Amino acid sequence: MSSALKRMLLVNMACMGGATFFIFLNPYLLAHELQEYHVGLCEGAFWLASVFLQPWLGPELDRRGRMVFLRWGTVLLIAAALGYALVPPHVRFIFPLRVVQGAGFALYLTAAWAWISDNAPPEKMHAIFGYFGVAALAGSVIGPVVGGLIRGPQAPYDDKHVFIAAACIFFVALLLLLTLKDAPRDVVNEEQSNSSLWTLARRVNLRGPLLGSLSFGLAVGSIFAFAAAYLQSIGVGSVPALFVVLTLVAACGRAFCGKLSQRFGATVLVAPCLFSLALGSAGLGALQWVDKPSTLMVLSIGVLAGAGYGLVYPLLNALAYERLEAHERGRGVSLVAACIDAGNATGAALAGAVAHRYGEGDMFLAMALLVALTGILSKASDRTSKESNHEV
Repeated sequence: MSSALKRMLLVNMACMGGATFFIFLNPYLLAHELQEYHVGLCEGAFWLASVFLQPWLGPELDRRGRMVFLRWGTVLLIAAALGYALVPPHVRFIFPLRVVQGAGFALYLTAAWAWISDNAPPEKMHAIFGYFGVAALAGSVIGPVVGGLIRGPQAPYDDKHVFIAAACIFFVALLLLLTLKDAPRDVVNEEQSNSSLWTLARRVNLRGPLLGSLSFGLAVGSIFAFAAAYLQSIGVGSVPALFVVLTLVAACGRAFCGKLSQRFGATVLVAPCLFSLALGSAGLGALQWVDKPSTLMVLSIGVLAGAGYGLVYPLLNALAYERLEAHERGRGVSLVAACIDAGNATGAALAGAVAHRYGEGDMFLAMALLVALTGILSKASDRTSKESNHEV
């Protein structure tokens, strides 16, 4: 692995670690008397910022390169973190800061995957995608621990110090980004660079990966939005254990992503990963019928969900990489990100509506069925597109 790729892995670990400091934002806002619907509104602004940004971002990535957006995304994340530390915790200030944070995260993460696709040797592409995902998960594990230590174990919490620390971590990532540059790429003519994301989305050979991306977002949006509160409500004492095991299993999956995809093929692995996420969601729903669920049950659910969560994200990006020409890959990665974020936003909103009416246990069962059905549709759509690599 080249020195540049190693530095990019450090950048990803730092950015994802800094991003997880923001898990303390919503508790901080609720502690300062914001209402739940205010917090939900701001949460939606974060995801929708990415969804609306992607149609512009994809063509720009192919036209102007990746590094300018990596750097600007990190700058916006620094600005959001400092904003949370400095402005009063009122919805009129937090809402625009969440938009800034969502835009920064979308710019950084989409450009990062595009940069990796440019710099990864083709024969090692799946493995490098997996390692890049492992770096993100490592940051996601370290971030909450460090943030918790800064925050302190007892109220009043020093949440503002957490946000300042996040800004410092993002600044370190920015300094590392200044040492990197874009890989040489073919010159993109005006007609190629102006092709929209939606024109690309009509490609037959992308239907399966895009439906898979939506399915993945639906699963993740519901699990990460509601699992912790649900487990706590049914008396599970090992709530953090679910996410720790999920993250560790996901990291193992991403570490072996290259070997698994070489043996079985990325296309073959996507549907089982989505079914694994669906089973994890179904397992959460089934806990409503268990009196005092054991730690072993919770850990088993974490293993199921983690197996799918770890592999499917790099695999979906790898499929976009393989099925597009070099001058289209920025838009391809952006399109995958847009579908995942649309699934995240839809999954969280739909899960909230179902949970409000029928309860969180039945909601997880319903989301498991939805993820399984969209996974089947993704596989069926992909099977019909194998002979139409560039058909519109």
